[in-house]
Amino acid sequence: MELTLIHDGQDWIAFDQEQEFKGKSLEELDARVKEYVLSKGLVSKGRKMQVWMYFNNAVIPEWMRQYMQHYFNRILVVEP
Repeated sequence: MELTLIHDGQDWIAFDQEQEFKGKSLEELDARVKEYVLSKGLVSKGRKMQVWMYFNNAVIPEWMRQYMQHYFNRILVVEP
Protein backbone atom coordinates (compact mmCIF):
# COMPACT_ATOMS: atom_id res chain seq x y z
CA MET A 1 0.00 0.00 0.00
CA GLU A 2 1.34 3.45 -0.90
CA LEU A 3 0.08 6.67 0.66
CA THR A 4 0.91 10.35 0.26
CA LEU A 5 1.75 12.05 3.56
CA ILE A 6 1.18 15.72 4.42
CA HIS A 7 0.71 17.93 7.46
CA ASP A 8 -1.98 20.59 7.28
CA GLY A 9 -0.83 22.58 10.31
CA GLN A 10 -2.99 20.57 12.69
CA ASP A 11 -3.10 16.95 11.56
CA TRP A 12 -0.94 14.41 9.79
CA ILE A 13 -2.85 13.12 6.77
CA ALA A 14 -2.05 10.03 4.71
CA PHE A 15 -4.15 9.31 1.64
CA ASP A 16 -4.52 7.63 -1.71
CA GLN A 17 -7.35 7.60 -4.24
CA GLU A 18 -9.57 5.43 -2.05
CA GLN A 19 -9.10 6.45 1.59
CA GLU A 20 -7.74 9.10 3.92
CA PHE A 21 -6.33 8.74 7.43
CA LYS A 22 -5.80 11.58 9.93
CA GLY A 23 -4.01 11.84 13.25
CA LYS A 24 -2.76 14.58 15.57
CA SER A 25 0.49 12.62 15.90
CA LEU A 26 2.31 10.12 13.70
CA GLU A 27 1.54 7.44 16.29
CA GLU A 28 -2.19 8.18 16.01
CA LEU A 29 -1.97 8.15 12.22
CA ASP A 30 -0.12 4.81 12.27
CA ALA A 31 -2.79 3.32 14.56
CA ARG A 32 -5.56 4.36 12.16
CA VAL A 33 -3.75 2.90 9.16
CA LYS A 34 -3.04 -0.37 11.01
CA GLU A 35 -6.67 -0.60 12.12
CA TYR A 36 -7.84 -0.16 8.52
CA VAL A 37 -5.42 -2.73 7.08
CA LEU A 38 -6.33 -5.31 9.71
CA SER A 39 -10.10 -4.67 9.55
CA LYS A 40 -10.08 -5.09 5.75
CA GLY A 41 -8.07 -8.31 5.99
CA LEU A 42 -5.33 -6.94 3.73
CA VAL A 43 -2.63 -8.93 5.53
CA SER A 44 -2.94 -12.58 6.53
CA LYS A 45 -1.75 -14.16 9.75
CA GLY A 46 1.96 -14.88 9.76
CA ARG A 47 2.61 -12.28 7.03
CA LYS A 48 3.69 -8.64 7.09
CA MET A 49 2.51 -5.75 4.97
CA GLN A 50 4.52 -2.62 4.32
CA VAL A 51 2.63 0.64 4.06
CA TRP A 52 4.79 3.21 2.27
CA MET A 53 4.12 6.87 3.12
CA TYR A 54 5.78 9.37 0.81
CA PHE A 55 5.90 12.95 2.07
CA ASN A 56 4.49 15.48 -0.40
CA ASN A 57 7.26 18.07 -0.68
CA ALA A 58 4.84 20.56 -2.27
CA VAL A 59 3.63 21.51 1.23
CA ILE A 60 7.12 22.78 2.12
CA PRO A 61 7.83 26.38 1.06
CA GLU A 62 9.76 26.42 -2.21
CA TRP A 63 12.75 28.34 -0.79
CA MET A 64 13.25 25.59 1.80
CA ARG A 65 13.06 22.60 -0.57
CA GLN A 66 16.65 22.98 -1.71
CA TYR A 67 17.76 22.01 1.80
CA MET A 68 15.53 18.94 1.96
CA GLN A 69 16.04 16.36 -0.76
CA HIS A 70 13.12 14.60 0.85
CA TYR A 71 11.51 15.79 4.06
CA PHE A 72 10.91 12.25 5.13
CA ASN A 73 9.32 9.11 3.89
CA ARG A 74 8.04 6.37 6.17
CA ILE A 75 7.46 2.66 6.05
CA LEU A 76 4.89 1.23 8.46
CA VAL A 77 4.98 -2.54 8.94
CA VAL A 78 1.61 -4.09 9.76
CA GLU A 79 1.22 -7.64 10.99
CA PRO A 80 -1.76 -9.35 12.64
